[in-house]
Amino acid sequence: MRRFAAVLLFAAALVAPATTAYAETCSTTLPQPNGHGITCLRVERHPQSDGSELRDVVMTSTAIFQAAGGTPVIDPLAHEITVRLYLPPGYDPARSARYRSLYLINGGGDNFDEWTTKTDLVSLIRTTPGHPYDGIVVMPTGGMTGWYSDWAGRTDGYFAPKWETYHISQLIPWIDANFNTIANRSGRGLAGLSMGGFGTLKYAAAHPDLFSVIGAFSPGIDLRGKPAQRTVSDSMWQAGAAITIADLGPYRVNKYDGWLPVLDQRQQLVYRLDTLFGPHTTSASGDYDWPSANPAVLVTQGRYAPFSGRLGLYAGGCATLPRDSSNQYILGDGSGPAPPECGYSTTSQQNTEALSVNEAILGSYASVFDQTLTGLGVGHRYCYGTGGHDWNSWPAMLVDFLQYAYGTAPPRCPNA
Repeated sequence: MRRFAAVLLFAAALVAPATTAYAETCSTTLPQPNGHGITCLRVERHPQSDGSELRDVVMTSTAIFQAAGGTPVIDPLAHEITVRLYLPPGYDPARSARYRSLYLINGGGDNFDEWTTKTDLVSLIRTTPGHPYDGIVVMPTGGMTGWYSDWAGRTDGYFAPKWETYHISQLIPWIDANFNTIANRSGRGLAGLSMGGFGTLKYAAAHPDLFSVIGAFSPGIDLRGKPAQRTVSDSMWQAGAAITIADLGPYRVNKYDGWLPVLDQRQQLVYRLDTLFGPHTTSASGDYDWPSANPAVLVTQGRYAPFSGRLGLYAGGCATLPRDSSNQYILGDGSGPAPPECGYSTTSQQNTEALSVNEAILGSYASVFDQTLTGLGVGHRYCYGTGGHDWNSWPAMLVDFLQYAYGTAPPRCPNA
């Protein structure tokens, strides 16, 4: 959940693969390139200096896109999408001990490559203390603003993505068919940042049978908040179902009265969120909600109990942190609530009336989420800090999560 107008202006790749890439055909690289609704188009391999590999698989999916509400204005309806995989040093497709997999899903305004262009995933894995993660990382396309949902409505161009169907029903079995993975819950993890953090919590609640460990970094948590609703609504008219910045125009989502867009922005907001998540509910006080997609509601239903002891929750936005006698920040150990110094609040006018979400707002809702998990007895690691909603914070969150989920949790959280 970010300010999407700014996100769309982000620069391109910052980190390049270590060695020259080379292309291979799908049939020579993959044992089952076509299946589960997926058609492989081409493969590009990026060997790394440490013996690992980044491998891009370009494909189409029957779920991206589908006709909705009329005749689609784009032809062909199928859109190329890319999955980037990290394969560890010495990856052996015939090894008897299968590899764990971690699905790392993108934030809003980004794409499959964010963890290798905005930061250096290969180096992060290699330098994580204790080297706890030796498996495969799957970095799928999630749409610039797809919100990890099978859209209930449509774009202006009469088509819609089914992201949940693609990720859950198509991509996961396709990965297990083509790579030497542990093809069950015990070996599969899920993590994401911002919009991807929301997607992580949404998917985990709906599919606890598929994942055993989850990590949410600066996640969107409560769809009832006005800033969250405005952010999601803005993302729909700015990008909609776009996968790349070139996909605008008919990919956007607006409500029309005849040929003219409806001027009432409240109507537009509700229409856009209904397009994503289905019909809304309305509380006695008039607040809108989409409870089946709302982690803040799902947590109260005990939907994260299957991840007890294997759930990492991270957010920044603290105004400050307590200090010790040397005037150094006292960081949490992952087991306690956020201190008052963070200044978190879900009810202050500054946060409830903001035009869009920021890290302080996301941190406030993460604090409530942590308290709810604790009250329900769901074991988890909760880390807070003074960091912002940016790439200065998320790499440290991932490193901490890898240690917690796959090795030994550090004694203190990062100040991210």
